[in-house]
Amino acid sequence: MYPPLTPSAGPRSRIGLILWFLLQWLLVPLDLLLRLVAVPFIAASDLLTDGAFDAEVLRVLFKPLTRWVGPARFAREWGTDQRRWDRHMNRLCDIALRAHRRHQQGGTGFRGWTYLRYGSQGNTLLISPKDYRGLTAERIHTIAGARGLAARSGGPFGITLAPATERRAAP
Repeated sequence: MYPPLTPSAGPRSRIGLILWFLLQWLLVPLDLLLRLVAVPFIAASDLLTDGAFDAEVLRVLFKPLTRWVGPARFAREWGTDQRRWDRHMNRLCDIALRAHRRHQQGGTGFRGWTYLRYGSQGNTLLISPKDYRGLTAERIHTIAGARGLAARSGGPFGITLAPATERRAAP
């Protein structure tokens, strides 16, 4: 029996998917532009209060880009082909494993876009419910377990993927 996971966002309606795919060309750049104006104020406030720049501000800035629906994601969400969702989860597991290896070698677990999109503490990958909406909890556990990872609920933020050995050692 697997531990329960945060439920996915569920399949998106096709009408909603088409509407978002069309509207994103206006809304995502507008959101990004508004954040470009707001982030300097957030960063200045951060510097004034604790004297250090927190890289999490960059995650706030690029958050609109994580909502972007490109051709691969559109095809994955439009169809009912389970293999596409499996391949996507396998890619996410590969990202988590690479971050774990970098973390073990003394580097930062996540870099670049991976950090901005999925990075969380240490080498744990935090996956949004929209990134596994086509998978059941059992399928997520099966794919992650085959790669030596453990999937756990990340609360309302989705699920976390981390090496299974580290999960067992944690209280």
